[in-house]
Amino acid sequence: MDQDIKLLKAKTEDLFDLCEKYCSARFSDFLDGAEQTIINRERIFPYGCNVMIYGGFEDAEKKIIGVFPEWERPTREAFPITCLKAEGGYSRPLTHRDYLGSVLALGIAPAKLGDIVVSEGCAYIFIHTDISEYVSSSLHKIGNQNVKLSVISDPSSVKIERKYLTIETVCASERLDALTAASANISRSEAAKLIEGGKVKLNHLEICKASETVKEGDLLSIRGSGRFIVYKYGSETRKKRLHVTLKKYI
Repeated sequence: MDQDIKLLKAKTEDLFDLCEKYCSARFSDFLDGAEQTIINRERIFPYGCNVMIYGGFEDAEKKIIGVFPEWERPTREAFPITCLKAEGGYSRPLTHRDYLGSVLALGIAPAKLGDIVVSEGCAYIFIHTDISEYVSSSLHKIGNQNVKLSVISDPSSVKIERKYLTIETVCASERLDALTAASANISRSEAAKLIEGGKVKLNHLEICKASETVKEGDLLSIRGSGRFIVYKYGSETRKKRLHVTLKKYI
């Protein structure tokens, strides 16, 4: 893990060096949630450049770091992101796993693939522009079904809304074990066992410390129960428990 963090930091620092050397914008590959959390935690963005992180649409999970010269205003249009619309799945609905497996079967690196958002009768596949022509010409079937691919000229024009189930509940405190218990509807002792067993992630990173503080906006992933955004803390109850609003991914 430490070696992975060092490599990630080195790759990110290279973007700034290249931006400064060539006086032009430089972009990373797609970063997953854990990598984004590490970069934000390490605070490795130096002065002298403008930085923007974007994944093709507002609520994207996988994102690209864009490093721009200090005199250049970052724009979404500058990012090397292509959105492919795949239409098909008429004999049976195609799942996210179907699309992901078929795209990766082309031999592309996972870091070149952004989010895949499945909609009714189609899916939007966000990829790095440098492989867009290869994917467009090679991807003809998803899950043994024929699909039609088209390029969305402006990825940001795709209106994608994540679906959530809003849950109003109470928890003992802002500790990780308390939030895990409230989210999964289990006891705190059961939650502590999940945490100790490496089955709980906070902002995509495995946390084995039950006393870790969970903040508003944090993402809580519990194996077997799903993913939850800790949307808002409320007032205390008469029994000194804390009202909390959760948004569960569905």
